[in-house]
Amino acid sequence: MTTTKPTIIRAHHDADGLISAYFTAYGVPKAQIQLWDGEFGDTTGLKEGDYMVDMRPKQNMKGLNVIDHHGPYPEDREYELITGEKPASYLCWEKFKEEIPKSDWWKLAIGVCGDGQPELIPAEIFNECPQLLSRMKTSAGMYYGKWKINYYPLYKSLSSHVNSLLRKSEFEKAINLIRFSDTPLNIVTSSDAITAKREVKDEFEKIIKTSKSYDFEDIAIFVFNSDFRMSGYIASAMQHSLDKTIMAINMRTGRGSLRGDLALYFKDKMKDLEYLYIDGHPGFMGLSITVNPDVLIYDLIDIL
Repeated sequence: MTTTKPTIIRAHHDADGLISAYFTAYGVPKAQIQLWDGEFGDTTGLKEGDYMVDMRPKQNMKGLNVIDHHGPYPEDREYELITGEKPASYLCWEKFKEEIPKSDWWKLAIGVCGDGQPELIPAEIFNECPQLLSRMKTSAGMYYGKWKINYYPLYKSLSSHVNSLLRKSEFEKAINLIRFSDTPLNIVTSSDAITAKREVKDEFEKIIKTSKSYDFEDIAIFVFNSDFRMSGYIASAMQHSLDKTIMAINMRTGRGSLRGDLALYFKDKMKDLEYLYIDGHPGFMGLSITVNPDVLIYDLIDIL
């Protein structure tokens, strides 16, 4: 007896990718969500009729359904493409809006904010779930004899909880957190997510203290070892701290992030380095490196 393989929805392993896959699953009954741990956009193991969301296919695969925003795309592509300037989760929400219960629409905030574009959240999302506009206490302390309490909008707090699980590669926990959360408060009060956030914070502090760092005039480079996916976290945090473009490389995986206003400029400056591959959104790029990062540092001394 021939068994039909289920449709696969392969997604990028971040908040935008997870929500993209979650929304797509409403329009593709019995599909399996697969948060992809391999090379960005790799189609290995996919078949005609499967989906790839929040990733640009590396191979020009015929019959693949793609919903993505990581252009450019080949003009002779053989896959079906839905694209735009919005986060992939927004594109998937628009595509399958009629199939997605309104009670789940609030989860769009997780994907959109995870992609750094909270201003794109439609008014109807807040109208369906006013709880998103609640403000959470983030810290409290005594200053000059008075208590100071800091708050942060709930809709902006969700993606960090989800991403903390994803940084630890706890994919099933992240998927189930999205699947079984009825309200935004379910996300931020999840014991699994809270524990993951604390562990990611501790890992970040350890990395900053122990990593190799190289400070050029307009770019700083951090090289570290971690079992967690920390390069984006480090690059974003240090970009704000140092007010310059940051490259963060995890030697354990050979992957990293390039973030900052001059990311496109430095991508162009390093384009002839055959061992380094950089791609992604302007200001928010991913990278892979096939040599010891020390080689890159020596080359940059000549290039920059």
